[in-house]
Amino acid sequence: MLLAVLLGVVAACQPSVSEQARVAAREQDPSTPCALDETREYFCDDLLPLSSSRPAPEPYDNCPASVDTRPGAYKPVGRVAGFDKGYTEYTRHRVQPGHSCCYSWCVKVELADPTLAAPAQCRDAYGMHENFCMRELETGTSEPAASPYDRCPLSVKPPEISAFSAPTSAMLDVAHTTQRRQDTKLPECCYGWCSKAPARTVLKSHPKTK
Repeated sequence: MLLAVLLGVVAACQPSVSEQARVAAREQDPSTPCALDETREYFCDDLLPLSSSRPAPEPYDNCPASVDTRPGAYKPVGRVAGFDKGYTEYTRHRVQPGHSCCYSWCVKVELADPTLAAPAQCRDAYGMHENFCMRELETGTSEPAASPYDRCPLSVKPPEISAFSAPTSAMLDVAHTTQRRQDTKLPECCYGWCSKAPARTVLKSHPKTK
């Protein structure tokens, strides 16, 4: 009886067979769309070798076809980042001299309870408005915001590394998302909240006025 219980606990802690197969398939073809409630993260490098035993398709064959994932906002679903033609072209047009090689991979987004979202507006002198942006979810989300941003979760838990102070929940900032999309020409989702500076902080982001 005890052995059966232990085996059940071990099985519960392991990814399902279908999940393992999905991750393995994506590592074979990293261009596969990310799954529900997953977003895509990116890494670009200008210092890769000029040739590779497993090159990306021409005319990008000076870039390796894949690299290991890099630390990002969220935990990677797999271990391999595949060459991303679209983001490579985007980066080469925007960043000179234009020979970057860019890679992407999928990560699981931490959805959050919108009723627990931190206030977006700073109402005191030591408040600091913060933002976190990520690529819209390719397959969508189980908790969408209103159209036309329904591929963005209504609220997320921003990663700790993304800000001075990350709350347990932050709502989609429609105004910032709209502006960000206009500026970058990328389909991104942005979240905003107000952090409070530590005691004795000299700099005030919102000085009092008469």
